[in-house]
Amino acid sequence: MSVFYLTPWKTGDIGGGINESVALLPADAWVCVRDGDTLFLTPDWGAQIGQIIACNAGRFDVIGAMTNRIRSPLQLHGGELSENGDIGYHREIARQRWRDHGTSVAEVPGPLAGMCLIFHRTVWERVPFEPYTIYFDKRFCARVRESGGRLGVAHGLYLFHLYRWGEIDPVNSIDHLR
Repeated sequence: MSVFYLTPWKTGDIGGGINESVALLPADAWVCVRDGDTLFLTPDWGAQIGQIIACNAGRFDVIGAMTNRIRSPLQLHGGELSENGDIGYHREIARQRWRDHGTSVAEVPGPLAGMCLIFHRTVWERVPFEPYTIYFDKRFCARVRESGGRLGVAHGLYLFHLYRWGEIDPVNSIDHLR
């Protein structure tokens, strides 16, 4: 199994940038699209993702991860945005979540955050990202679901995410995406 890690950026067209990047990949590729301000915290992150895919590929079309900062409380460790900038603290959370949850993926009712989206290229062929919108992740997830697909969050996979660090209102600070 090959997993390709992408952090594409196309000014004013994030979805289009993702589409251009995924189009270059082999037909049997697994894709992990990540925001540029995320960080894997364990040395075996690649093996973890491979195991998550192997255990859940037939069950979920798109898999997200847990994190310290994002709008969606379904993907937040502890359910709240963290202001703790100590990487050692977050590294321990990543280790603990893997020990406690391993390859477990739970279905989510809403969209997954674009900070980490794992899917097979065939999902993207069926439902490419919508270009020219800052809501590329929400719309992708909605269209996957409309096509009969399932979305899940890997409770054992935890990434550190800067997510608008230092902004007074991080959830609504979106100017950088336009």
